[in-house]
Amino acid sequence: MEEQQPTVAVIGLGSQGLVTLKNLLEEGFVASGFDKRSYVGGVWHYSTDYHVSALQSTVVNVSRERACFTDFAFPEKTSSYPSAREVDQYLNDYCNHFGLRKHIRLSTEVKSIERDEVHNKWRLSISASGQASETLEFDKIVLATGPHVSPVQPTLAGRSHFSGTVIHSIAFKHPPSFQGKRVMVVGMSNSAADTATSLVGIAEEIFLSHRHGSVVLPRYLRDGTSLDHNLSYRQSNIKDTLDVIAPKLGAKFIASITGRISRENFGQFDPEWNLNTPPSLLHQAPTVSDTLIPALRNGSIISTAAPSHITGPNAVQLEDGKIVYVDAIIYCTGYEVDYSILGRYDPTLTNPTVSEARNKATPRLYQNVFSLTYPESLAFVGIAIAFSPAFMISDLTSMAIAQIWSTAPHTPALPARRAMEQWYEGHLVWADYLRSLSPHRKFVPLMVKNGPWLKWVEHAAGTRLEENLSYTSLQAWRFWWNDKKFCAILTDGIWSPHMYRLFESGQRKKWENARAAIEAVNTNIQERIRTMKESHDGSAI
Repeated sequence: MEEQQPTVAVIGLGSQGLVTLKNLLEEGFVASGFDKRSYVGGVWHYSTDYHVSALQSTVVNVSRERACFTDFAFPEKTSSYPSAREVDQYLNDYCNHFGLRKHIRLSTEVKSIERDEVHNKWRLSISASGQASETLEFDKIVLATGPHVSPVQPTLAGRSHFSGTVIHSIAFKHPPSFQGKRVMVVGMSNSAADTATSLVGIAEEIFLSHRHGSVVLPRYLRDGTSLDHNLSYRQSNIKDTLDVIAPKLGAKFIASITGRISRENFGQFDPEWNLNTPPSLLHQAPTVSDTLIPALRNGSIISTAAPSHITGPNAVQLEDGKIVYVDAIIYCTGYEVDYSILGRYDPTLTNPTVSEARNKATPRLYQNVFSLTYPESLAFVGIAIAFSPAFMISDLTSMAIAQIWSTAPHTPALPARRAMEQWYEGHLVWADYLRSLSPHRKFVPLMVKNGPWLKWVEHAAGTRLEENLSYTSLQAWRFWWNDKKFCAILTDGIWSPHMYRLFESGQRKKWENARAAIEAVNTNIQERIRTMKESHDGSAI
């Protein structure tokens, strides 16, 4: 009799959930996906209701060559930096290409999750639109709701005196509704930059109110190339090595590169903007925008100190003592994870010695993926933050889950329970060390140690990438000797997600078109650079 494959529920059908569902099905799991929304695509589907969604004007911060999944490229007609609409279409195309829709239940909210210890099952209480509630049983659960779930919104003293509009960016859907108003945008994140710049030409005044600034980077460099095309697999490994042996030196290495890129493309910043000494990328994610600095320079957006308190119907006093008058305050202050549907199995639950803020930033998980209580049946995708594109990271994470949970021979296994707990304890020590390096005690929530984490996930997913590209591997030297040109493309060319489906491993599925796709990406980029150079040289004559 054929062995019954484990059943798996994937909760959330944005980019993380879709790729997880696909990778589990590919390995033979009986997987089903659930989402309370009526569509797939999550935040990339523009929505006017109270869900996190991109603006209609949103453009991703990663080039199409690096923003894709490992075995599904963006169409060639896609913009160099895809719009939210293009990403939404890409995710729907992905869903159709891999036949996922028959495994999906939309407009279905998972209300709670309980553990049946007697039968070793997870029980999901679900509520589908227009139907009676029901309970379903699964062997395993993957939470793929991601990091952008619960809005974080501070409360300013004196809020009751304010007569204007106060919202979180989750509710900012229609910039024209702020026509002629004076707007304060609080924060210095990508969403803050998107929100502020989307109001240019609409709002009467726009104040970008922040405390510490941010590293601001362009999507396109002055020579016309894309920002993320300038980081190769080899360069990333150098940075990761420095991070392990000398974290401070690694931070300086990154700061020198980002500082140079910012200066070369934007010039010197006005000291009044308070952007000249931003937190390190180890402590705060960069702000990627081609339009923010020009808007600050021409006065369309005014950079101010952070808000302190409200002093009147339209008056906000800043931390530097100045007062600005506004009609609306939009908080672009981020989100937290929310796993409350798991009840007592929620990895962010606090205890007397661990604060809520700390557990939200460093949930009790092995590698930010596997539950420490039920690692063999409860996992999370989308909350391991690394210096790599999010789609690629989610793809690798779900590949690793599928391999580790697989009943097939020669697949990787989880370490002993105590070893996983020790990893988490070490992760907390590392996170605290990073905080100690920051004058503001900042830490990028959910961040993992980039180099060691990527090596772990690459091995667990069965990519064989390090085996074929590492200087210390005999197989890598053989590969280089037999295919020097292509090896150079992999290590020094565009760091393509397709690399992770290139080598046969006997584990995750190889993509037969991976090599052709990698070569095409690099050829197209080189041709684009050559054309731009010729155009520039011609215009200089």
